[in-house]
Amino acid sequence: MSGVVVATLLATAGCSDSGSTSTATPGSSSQGGGGQGGPGGGMGSVQTFTAVDLNTGGDSPGGANTAAVVTAAQAFLATLDDTLKAKINLAFTDNQSRQTWSNFPASTVARKGVALKDLSEAQRAAALAMMKVALSPEGYQQVLNIQKADDYLNSLGGDGADGFGNLVDYYVAVYGTPSATAPFMLQFGGHHLARNLTYNGTKVSETPQFVGSEPTSFTSGGQTVAPVKDESTALFALFASLSAGDKAAAKLSSGTYDDLMMGPAHDDGVFPASEGLTVTAAQKTLVLAAIKPYVDDLADDAAAKLLAKYESELGSTKIAWANNTGPEDESSYLRIDGPSVWIEFINTRSRSTPNIHYHSVYRDKTNDYGSTKPS
Repeated sequence: MSGVVVATLLATAGCSDSGSTSTATPGSSSQGGGGQGGPGGGMGSVQTFTAVDLNTGGDSPGGANTAAVVTAAQAFLATLDDTLKAKINLAFTDNQSRQTWSNFPASTVARKGVALKDLSEAQRAAALAMMKVALSPEGYQQVLNIQKADDYLNSLGGDGADGFGNLVDYYVAVYGTPSATAPFMLQFGGHHLARNLTYNGTKVSETPQFVGSEPTSFTSGGQTVAPVKDESTALFALFASLSAGDKAAAKLSSGTYDDLMMGPAHDDGVFPASEGLTVTAAQKTLVLAAIKPYVDDLADDAAAKLLAKYESELGSTKIAWANNTGPEDESSYLRIDGPSVWIEFINTRSRSTPNIHYHSVYRDKTNDYGSTKPS
């Protein structure tokens, strides 16, 4: 890692989150415990970016529906005038911009690309159609549900809730020229969502990926919406299944956690030392079930191939927890740590809603941004 900080984003806008710029360390409080929406309700955040050389030699098992994605991306770009296209279609070699994602709202951490609110209805429809092709039906629906959660927060009004919304918080960018053979990337995200999809021929990377939900569920249009239900249900079921001995062995010894370790700005490829309980034969089914909702955000063939890769590595994969393990408990922190897969999940608080809400990050140690050598 070069260790050169190439950008720092400062903001003073309000945010409902509990300060998750992924600066949390074991036993410490991210943003000093007084981050956005945390105890004391801070009024600002800092996100730094470290110089990273992102190549395209990632360890992907393939199966990408690249040709269909190229067609959808070209259709979206064709709706743009020259001014919008210059803002949205960025160079694939612009690594700093490719790293610009966060779980904070866009008012707090500025995004690259263009906000949905600055697109026409036809252009927004084309952007979403592009994401619909790139993702599975479940992955695309999660995008819509997380956006609905922002609309719900905005409807609450008051401190920490104003200013959210599916048009305001969500940005779209395309890096490189969409091609069936040359690398390119789709980036879509905002508050509690980061979709970073990198294509290189039949190879695809869907990481880094961030999903979150505040609140964990709510009612919209007479229906219950729970944007992170599949991920949370499977993970909590896994840890609830552990025997007392296994649970003790899985407990992290490095301290307590108040947020995610490998969230935004952690792109140097250096992951924490592996800790916890090595997955046993009896636990493999539940561990795979916990990984599957993340992987299944990809289109079918690529998802199946990637899940098979992670399954082959389960004998060298560990599960771990800190603080608590209950779905409603404060600061429940859960982790799956394999040779390739890295998943973190935490219950965190906000100042907008009375109960916990979810943060989760999924990374592939061998394929973030389609890269094997973040250096």
